[in-house]
Amino acid sequence: MIRDFGKTSCVILALVAALAGSGSALAQDYPNKPIRIIVGQAAGGASDVLARTLGSKLGDSLGQQVLVDNRAGANGIIAAEAVAKAAPDGYTLLMGSSPILAINPALYKKLPYDPIADFTPIALFGKAFYALLVPSSSPANSVKDLIALAKAKPGQLNYGAGSSGARANIEIFNSAAGIKLTHVAYKSNTQALTDLLGGRLDMLFETTVTSAPHIKAGKVKALAVTSAERLSQFPELPTVSESGVPGYEYSAWVSVHAPAGLAPGIQQRLSAEIMKVMSMPEVIERFRTLGFEPRFGNVEQVTTLLKSDIVSYRKAVKDAGIPQE
Repeated sequence: MIRDFGKTSCVILALVAALAGSGSALAQDYPNKPIRIIVGQAAGGASDVLARTLGSKLGDSLGQQVLVDNRAGANGIIAAEAVAKAAPDGYTLLMGSSPILAINPALYKKLPYDPIADFTPIALFGKAFYALLVPSSSPANSVKDLIALAKAKPGQLNYGAGSSGARANIEIFNSAAGIKLTHVAYKSNTQALTDLLGGRLDMLFETTVTSAPHIKAGKVKALAVTSAERLSQFPELPTVSESGVPGYEYSAWVSVHAPAGLAPGIQQRLSAEIMKVMSMPEVIERFRTLGFEPRFGNVEQVTTLLKSDIVSYRKAVKDAGIPQE
């Protein structure tokens, strides 16, 4: 469904040329002013870092400035609603993700946006992976240690979550491990990470994009990664699945969306330009250094993946007994 970027660069470059030549006159005039990418995280968060990296190169490619507009809070709902209500002219984009578009519908009874009907998919461009973190002072040195500690003190250990993805997947982890941790809500995962560093939280799932420097500096302990296989960035870290919670896996895809009703020519132009940017060796290297895997999904694949994940997360959230808000 999601193509490995390194294996399809020739196909991607061919598609770039084809799509660039298929736009309408409207697309040929686009863009003639700066473009905003609205991000549902605070500055320094994983989506923010990725948006700024993509935006810088995309601005060069399009010949217009690409600005990052941070609208943190409410698990990305504020950002998504802002884009859903914006004019469909290609100048307001959403840094979308599986938490905002696929997990929120499972956690909330009512959202101010429809993840499918209210957006025009542009591109899926990568996958972020998470690490299970505890404070450097924690007595837990493995996932099994953490589970044993949580079972000895049911409800006394806490975890932080500044996104719907972090919350849902920790609760799914808790259910699979047979433990109970107390949820502490944050406006952003960046704030939760700060409190973990200060020893005010017992556990956190955070992307390797933002947690890697702290892990490497020994400021936090990483017990495992949530990917299906060990990450090349941290080959010494086991997966959660091989650490006592068989079958557990979590990663978050990242995408770009525009408001519903975007002209097809502009949709194709943006998709082609993002594909071109993502084919740049320096971009691929930068993302992989951050622990982010560049992968591409076209417009149709974004929609298919989104629909599938909405169904999957609704079932997972229900099975884990997480109440809707």
